[in-house]
Amino acid sequence: MKKVIVTGGTGFVAGWVIVEFLKAGYQVATSIRSTSKISQLTETFEKVVTPQELANLSFFEADLTQSAGWVENMRGAQGVIHVASPMGNGTQTVDELVSVAKNGALTVLRAAKKAGVKRIVMTSSQAASTPEHGSTAVLDESFWTDIHNPDLDPYRISKVESERAAWQYARANQLALTTILPGAIFGPILSSRAVSSDRILGQLLHGLPMIPHVPLEISDVRDLAHLHRLAFESDVAIDQRYLAASQTMSMADVARCYQNEFPEKKIKIRLLPNWGTKVVARFVPSMRSLVPMLNRQSRHTTRAAEHDLGWTQHRPEETVIDTAHSLIDFGLDQSV
Repeated sequence: MKKVIVTGGTGFVAGWVIVEFLKAGYQVATSIRSTSKISQLTETFEKVVTPQELANLSFFEADLTQSAGWVENMRGAQGVIHVASPMGNGTQTVDELVSVAKNGALTVLRAAKKAGVKRIVMTSSQAASTPEHGSTAVLDESFWTDIHNPDLDPYRISKVESERAAWQYARANQLALTTILPGAIFGPILSSRAVSSDRILGQLLHGLPMIPHVPLEISDVRDLAHLHRLAFESDVAIDQRYLAASQTMSMADVARCYQNEFPEKKIKIRLLPNWGTKVVARFVPSMRSLVPMLNRQSRHTTRAAEHDLGWTQHRPEETVIDTAHSLIDFGLDQSV
């Protein structure tokens, strides 16, 4: 039985990656910052995997900001799935967020090398594949964000810098790396403690006062987890980047979808003009990452993942509806 390490086991994406690998028959060891969370996490996973699968899950304490705990827990594993990364809340400077993201990735890769683990699959982001404003290009994996673009927020810059650092280290140290670049990650939640980017859908479901003109290239978290496993299992994927979102819905489209699915919620759609989004973003840090997305006309292609790995995606309408039902099941449709 192969063993993989998944970083950041309390996270939204990491949770689904853990489920994906357990269901495929792997042993999974996942990092958490405190062992006090083991009981809660075990209860979460026992709802979605069998007892036999759950028996193959273990936890260890480690933090991306420190080297302790990583090497000894990676020994004997066949691969590392590095998912954990800071999202930021919009208040950090570029230097602060880049330092945390870049050093976190290097902490994991250095530990893998010392532990003798060569195969790494790392979650990056389509933030590392953001063109200049006004571009109408169809982007593939060869495109990298220009960090000197004045429209970029610290989060996007941090994703570029951390992925570049990972590639540089992997190539210098003969590690077999693959990076996965999702878009806006939505999908059913496994617990009320790991909501992540589903938060914005919860707000739409509850009824936002005004909705920005933002197109979302959507990655279903279940498809994303599957892509991580497909990439890990395929030698073709070594030394490759894979984009993981090519289907677009605007935030208004999502709200209309919810109007149809949940008429009892009486969701109203009032569009926020772009200048209004920019003004609000000055005072609401969480809105700042939306500004580079206003009137976006470029798009990404997932042809490489589909061709190389046979990967498929849920329809985005299905993803956002499944997300909404999940939020409702957890009682998070009123406020998130």
